[in-house]
Amino acid sequence: MATASNPTMVVGLLLGGALLLLYGLRLLSEAMQRAAGPRLQKATMALAQRPFMAFGVGLLVTALTQSSSATSSLLVELVNAELVPLTTAFVMILGTNVGSTLVVQLLAFHIADYAIPIAGAGAALGLLTQHKPQRDLGQAAFGFGVILLGLAALQAGSGPIAASPITAEVLRALTGAPLVLALLGLLLALAFASSAAAIGLVLVLTASGALSVFAALALLFGANIGSTLTALLTALSRQSVTGRRLALLHTGTKSLGAAVALALLQPLTSLLAQLGLEPAWQVALTHLIFNLALASVFVPLAAPVTRLVTLLLPEQENQYEQQLGPRYLDPEALASPAVALGQATREVLRMADIVTEMLRLSMLAFEKPDARVPERIHELDDQLDQLNAAIKRYLTQLDESRLTREQVQRELALLYIITDLEAIGDIIDRQMMRLARRKQRRQVAFSEEGWQDLLNYHDEVTEALEQALAALASQDTSLANDFFVRKAELSKMKRQLHLRHVRRLQSGLSPSWESSAIHLDLLNALSRVLSHASNIAHAVRGDL
Repeated sequence: MATASNPTMVVGLLLGGALLLLYGLRLLSEAMQRAAGPRLQKATMALAQRPFMAFGVGLLVTALTQSSSATSSLLVELVNAELVPLTTAFVMILGTNVGSTLVVQLLAFHIADYAIPIAGAGAALGLLTQHKPQRDLGQAAFGFGVILLGLAALQAGSGPIAASPITAEVLRALTGAPLVLALLGLLLALAFASSAAAIGLVLVLTASGALSVFAALALLFGANIGSTLTALLTALSRQSVTGRRLALLHTGTKSLGAAVALALLQPLTSLLAQLGLEPAWQVALTHLIFNLALASVFVPLAAPVTRLVTLLLPEQENQYEQQLGPRYLDPEALASPAVALGQATREVLRMADIVTEMLRLSMLAFEKPDARVPERIHELDDQLDQLNAAIKRYLTQLDESRLTREQVQRELALLYIITDLEAIGDIIDRQMMRLARRKQRRQVAFSEEGWQDLLNYHDEVTEALEQALAALASQDTSLANDFFVRKAELSKMKRQLHLRHVRRLQSGLSPSWESSAIHLDLLNALSRVLSHASNIAHAVRGDL
């Protein structure tokens, strides 16, 4: 692309080149995330207990998706959802830093002349195939071609700037102010919301002579800090302390490394000059070495560093005590279906805890003429209703086109399960508490044997429900299978208890006659709880 001389053309090339660069990075990132994102998210969670292998996963995720910001945001959400420990996430962050440098190394080659063939090949692949993986690959190639077109436009527009005596004067003034240059680099990365875009621009300006290597390196180190600030600001606006810790680790380590590098900027520039590399290559190589050096220092220190940050940002006591509604349904996580489903699962498990508490409290309402138990159960049922509505709204906001088949099944299972959990709450609040009030109002009493039978059956149903919910929490199909064995035994137990009650009626036992209707209705209500628990176990097994 020829160098422009008209001022209007120069501005147009610089602005258009920057926009093409950003749009190309967006296309490339979206295509690679669709193609590899779900698999890489699974790998991320699978390696949660292997921190050193996590470094390679972080590097690979960012190298493929070409979005360190997206990877960092994903890790923050995984940490918030307690799917990945903080230490492992920190190591992965260090891996993403290195992964984000790889596209910069590629941009240092003189390949802008191939921009149109690469973009054309990607467009052809996307247009001529109906297979989604091939279309994603085509979009990725097209996006990379657009990136190269943007760089070519920037290079053409920066030629007159490089030749201007004003530029030389400004650079001479800034050479003595590396901190100002670093601040400019930080603002550049913030404005572009992409370290690759900011550093790509620095490379082009360096290659055209508009920037000296000294100035380019100062901008580079500032851009490395700027690339972490978006995630930090986002984390500070959230309630999760764990997310703040990870964002602070990311920004803190980058800032510390940049401070050391800026202090050694002059000798570093002299050393690079002796390598005989082109200026753009010197900058690209420094970017890679800088992030590798950070990783080599902090990966071995990951555990003590995360402990230190945990001490600096302690958990807030009772931070959820007054929060009765949803706690984990973060709208930002909807962009990452795997994380959003994990967050929704946490809320479903909250519903499970509430249901278990309601069932355990329920029999107290039959023992004591105290309105506090039914009131407490009614409050808990209201919480269930709120969570059920919130989870439904949250899950239905997921973009179905971005979900894998497994994620679609998991979404369906969660929607199915919360319906059964709410139904159990309704059985306890509306049916069992109504029976308890009727018993108190009519002042009837169970026979000693009948009451003990009800208590035993209630205990067995509660344990069976907890088994189904444990299978849900651990996604353990063997626990779900064990539940069905237990359910068959409880079906026999119910028939036996019903028969024992009929025999007491035949014997003319007075309390059994007076409480018979309440006794049998309560037995049936507990049996319906067991049926809904069975539905949950079926969902865990994937029988939907």
